[in-house]
Amino acid sequence: MDLRQIRYLLAVAEERNITKAAERLHLSQPPLSRALMELEEELGCTLLIRGKRHISLTPEGLALKRRGEQLLALTDMTKAEISEMKNGETGTLYLGHVDSNGPTLAAEWIESFKKEYPAVTYNLWCGTVDDLTDRLRSGLLDLAITMSPSSSDLIDGITVYSEDWVAIIPKSHPLGKARKKSVSLPELAGNDLIISSRRSREEEIRNWFKDTGDEPRFVVKTAHSSNAAKLVGRNIGIALFPASVAKNIPTETDVIIKKITPAIRVEYMLSYANDKTPNALTAKFIEHVKNLCHV
Repeated sequence: MDLRQIRYLLAVAEERNITKAAERLHLSQPPLSRALMELEEELGCTLLIRGKRHISLTPEGLALKRRGEQLLALTDMTKAEISEMKNGETGTLYLGHVDSNGPTLAAEWIESFKKEYPAVTYNLWCGTVDDLTDRLRSGLLDLAITMSPSSSDLIDGITVYSEDWVAIIPKSHPLGKARKKSVSLPELAGNDLIISSRRSREEEIRNWFKDTGDEPRFVVKTAHSSNAAKLVGRNIGIALFPASVAKNIPTETDVIIKKITPAIRVEYMLSYANDKTPNALTAKFIEHVKNLCHV
């Protein structure tokens, strides 16, 4: 199996048609079909379901597509990294971030870094802390803006920002109607709750409620906080997210945001894999962020 065959498979998966994929790859149809059949023979399984109108992938084909996309991304990163090792003043920085305050931090850093290094380009990827950790460890990201606590002993980072957790409450809910600007954990206990789908986050939030004597009831877990206001607006539950989520909620929505008492803080970190030596560009970006954040 080689990268050429993987590129062929991805093209067919996207076009869902051998003829269109061959045209896109600037090949004739027979060599493309033969290369895919050889790939299936080598792996000992069927990768493509050849229908009358469209081609679809088998479960094995989907698995290879997913891994193939990662392999090609890593190949491109490796080529760029080797060519950029001289001075770190050009090339592409692969930066991941969580979605709460991650986009704001990334935009601020890129804006200022771009003034010093205008030739650098950026590839941004948004995901949960667990997703970002996996991509850092596999080398698909150079750096990532994550949240505490860390998901792996193999990830290090510098603290770059912190903020409070808040409750996003339907305006029609008794807690939403109350004049108080804050809400306590005992008041939240017993309500349907919406939280992040991060594996370690559920246990963390569950621990908040230990002293209340009530077991929290999580009705929705979502990877993206942008879904929270929409779910709360439908009276599905009360969402618990970092305060910066409020920046993305229009003022005319049927939700209200209140601080949680006692205050619970979350830290944002610029994270990197501690078993990998950063390239020159990554090292310059880390130092730049340290100076911005006075670390």
